[in-house]
Amino acid sequence: MTITWAELWGKDWAELFTLSLILLGFFLAILLHSPILSYLFIICAGFLAGRVYYIKRRKEPLLPFVLMILGFLAGYFLGSFWVSRTLIIIFFILSMYISYKLHVKKIITIFKSQNYIK
Repeated sequence: MTITWAELWGKDWAELFTLSLILLGFFLAILLHSPILSYLFIICAGFLAGRVYYIKRRKEPLLPFVLMILGFLAGYFLGSFWVSRTLIIIFFILSMYISYKLHVKKIITIFKSQNYIK
């Protein structure tokens, strides 16, 4: 019995995507040798993770998306040789929290929302 890619993707899509994000985070962390660029990148990734968390929090099951966010963070954490790993975690969590709160207070809006064009 052979399993097609469509069957595999439909059943285990979150795990496969998380694995690819772990690898992406690892290789991005290795490629960024500059500490300033690494910190700026992880802050941007945290803002993006906060946005994804805000968008998906009530519409779909949240666990697959949290798994993907943590997978990317774990990959980036493992590949960050030239920067402080403690600061990586702090910057990511802080920027994710700030992004989430800015979305909750409607300071930053989603593209399809009513208040997008003011």
